[in-house]
Amino acid sequence: MRLKKMTILFLASLPVAVGILCNTCFSLRAYRKDLLSDNKDLIDNACFKLGEIKDTAAVKLLLTKILDPRMSTDFRFKGMTVNYCKLSALQKISGVGKGIKLDQFKVDTLTTIFYIDWAIKSGYIKSREEVDIYFYKEGLHIKN
Repeated sequence: MRLKKMTILFLASLPVAVGILCNTCFSLRAYRKDLLSDNKDLIDNACFKLGEIKDTAAVKLLLTKILDPRMSTDFRFKGMTVNYCKLSALQKISGVGKGIKLDQFKVDTLTTIFYIDWAIKSGYIKSREEVDIYFYKEGLHIKN
């Protein structure tokens, strides 16, 4: 009798759990898509969220255009470059480099190289050529 009640209770709560999981998957996909946005505030927010949940599937996307020097004016990320936000997310995801002091005002190429090497060693990317780390392209000017 008790087992039957527990089974009914479990089955009744199952749609809620599935709904939460599906919503989480949708959110992850949306945040990963935001990493490729031209909007620096969307990128910064996505970096924060993906870093907090340690989303390893976002590593390659975080490395894409990581040398972005644009600085946010959003109150949550004010004074932080996109580079800083992406490096912060990689630091949280990787669990390494905790002693590295990140520069939030300038593009930090040394730390960027550190996390690219980490991504290669960890198997998230095969080589440096696999990701386009540059924000600016020759002959292309992107507005803030």
